[in-house]
Amino acid sequence: MSAKPGEFTVIGRRQPRLDGFEKVSGRAVYTDDIVLPGMLHGRILRSPHPRARIVSIDASRALALPGVKAVISSRDFPDVLFSERQPLFARDTANYIGEEVAAVAAVDAITAEEALHLIDVTWEPLPAATTLREALRNGAPRIHDWAPGNVGPTHEKDYGDPDLGFAESDLVVEDQFRTPMQHNTLTEFHVALADWSKPEKLTVWTPTQSAPMYQQNLAKGLGLTESQVRIVYNNIGGAFTGRGRPKPHHFIAALLSRRTGRPVKIRAAGDEEFIMFRGSGETQYRFRTGVTRDGRIKAIEMDITFDSGGHAEWVMILWLPAAVMNWLYHAKGSRYRGRFILTNSVPKGSHHGGIFGRISAGWMQHMTRVAEAIGMDPAEFHLLNAMDPGDTGLDGTHFASCGLKECIRAVVERSGWKQKYGKLPRYRGIGIGIGAQASGSKGAANDTSAAMVKVDGDGLVTLFTGIPDMGQGSHTVMSMIAAEVLGIEPADVRIVAGDSDVVPFDWGAFSQRGTFMTGNAVKNAAEDARKQLAAVAAQLFGVPESELRFGARRVFPASSPQKALSFAQLVGKTFNSPEGRYVMGRGFFNSPRAFGPLACSFGAQVAEVEVDPATGAVKVLKVTAAHDIGRALNPLGVEGQLDGQVFSGMSQVLYEECKTDDGQVLNPSRLEYKLPRTWELPAVEYILVETIDPYGPFGAKEVGEGPIVVTMAAIASAVANALGVGMVEEIPMTPWRVRAVLDRMPG
Repeated sequence: MSAKPGEFTVIGRRQPRLDGFEKVSGRAVYTDDIVLPGMLHGRILRSPHPRARIVSIDASRALALPGVKAVISSRDFPDVLFSERQPLFARDTANYIGEEVAAVAAVDAITAEEALHLIDVTWEPLPAATTLREALRNGAPRIHDWAPGNVGPTHEKDYGDPDLGFAESDLVVEDQFRTPMQHNTLTEFHVALADWSKPEKLTVWTPTQSAPMYQQNLAKGLGLTESQVRIVYNNIGGAFTGRGRPKPHHFIAALLSRRTGRPVKIRAAGDEEFIMFRGSGETQYRFRTGVTRDGRIKAIEMDITFDSGGHAEWVMILWLPAAVMNWLYHAKGSRYRGRFILTNSVPKGSHHGGIFGRISAGWMQHMTRVAEAIGMDPAEFHLLNAMDPGDTGLDGTHFASCGLKECIRAVVERSGWKQKYGKLPRYRGIGIGIGAQASGSKGAANDTSAAMVKVDGDGLVTLFTGIPDMGQGSHTVMSMIAAEVLGIEPADVRIVAGDSDVVPFDWGAFSQRGTFMTGNAVKNAAEDARKQLAAVAAQLFGVPESELRFGARRVFPASSPQKALSFAQLVGKTFNSPEGRYVMGRGFFNSPRAFGPLACSFGAQVAEVEVDPATGAVKVLKVTAAHDIGRALNPLGVEGQLDGQVFSGMSQVLYEECKTDDGQVLNPSRLEYKLPRTWELPAVEYILVETIDPYGPFGAKEVGEGPIVVTMAAIASAVANALGVGMVEEIPMTPWRVRAVLDRMPG
């Protein structure tokens, strides 16, 4: 459903990005562009071994080097923890190649690098387990005393009655799947500039998705209160779940600054990016689904084993899939089992798609196989079992809006699915995938976004917001929301963001919460400002406030448009009234739900691919993408997000993999870590399904990571279809893996 003619003046417009010129002209300032007076350069000494005992550390030669101002290690800060059980610097034992052992601060980067080579560390190498297979074998070295069998945290959850569901099934299908270690490949390398020269205040300049999370973690680890930590985040060169919490280099930069009394910057070198990033690790999946003969899903089961690396840092990865697996289909019950396995490798986090993109690449292949096993068209199978508006998932998530079936029908029609499925020539394939994603999943009682609006006498508006713009266009959308409410233009709204000491609280840009949560806060703040202006306008015009209209930079009574005042004139009269009111609006939004999402987006995509049987190379020809966005606040921005996520999803399914040997990443650069080029992006047909969510700002929902989950599913299913196999059990589906599948096929 689209907006009615005349319903909005700004919302629904194809609005170019307001920060576009700053970005393309090179004027945008990023953290690494900042240089402070007296700034030092920090470098980190890292373990060269996957597992080894630290016998001794001698920093005397490094400290004697001219220009070196400090060397620190665990003996200087033995009680500083990075995570619950993880010391900031390795104490007695280093558990992965790249683990932080010591750090230096020097007058320039070259001196700092030279000093690292002058730190003498005596090592005693220990037996290591660098892969899932090695860590789980009998007799494997025990990496941490608290993790018998190298099994770390686990999460197990049943919803409904899965045992009854499987008992009522006529057919149960089971499949295995694997995903590798993958890197988020952020445009902006990891960097932190810390100034703790005054003991009562730590300021950290760094790219981040969540300033409050950085404040809380740094304050807790360093013995400060949250208000004693200031986070400045400027422009951000991508995040993709990779900047959700601080990393060791943030703490180390702060401690070096405290020790030297000067600002310290630590910036990742190219290969260091592959140590510092905390991307996805090797993961093994088992999918099991029970269905009736007529195609009704009765039970769903997922069993997932994650390589968490040398320390279990991102425990939330364990429980995220448990809820999401209940958002697509009706079923009698579902079962989830997840576990972390400790290995002597870099600690792991999540890739773009919030872990569920990778899951979906296997799960949707599995669901296609289930459909085909009972003789059903996969699209019809999805449609038969899909959620409807008003449904509630087994986990308790309620879908006040849901365009899943509309998305499925749209991509089936627009892609020519019925004319192509099962009828394409050999090595041409077509696949369908569906998915759901949270629009701001509440994980804390104060999962709040707040905003402030300041209206100046010339009619220009300043919006203070904590939401970071990481390239997704959030600031443009926030300007559109404020402009719509106040009846002005987006260009009339100036954004102040990126400084936790200046802007109001905002949990940040993760869990697809930006448009939904911050958008509601901005809308509320703008409405507060408008209400103040309307009170004055009502007196001037002699009409009730309900009769006033704000639009086209004017304010007027609905019955007498000719009596209009310009927006700037009304602001001036408000400020120069007997009250002397300076207009400042404030607003916040905190989901009324206790836990989980208040709304979900849904999507369906059909991908068409071609496989070269001689080389195994896969070419994605076209992706037809339908996404339930609630309302398209900025259709141009939505299409840009869809393009980006199709590109990233294709990249993960077909290209991306960190190759490792004995815990060492062998391809730690943009030259060796394979990514597609821009010209490899397939033709993308956009279908924006507008369901108008009752909780979203103007009815909007997310388009953050929702589409990528579906892209990975559709492309993986299309490749399996092209090869004529039920399932390709591993990504990336590189030429050599595809050739191996072809070589195993008869004939």
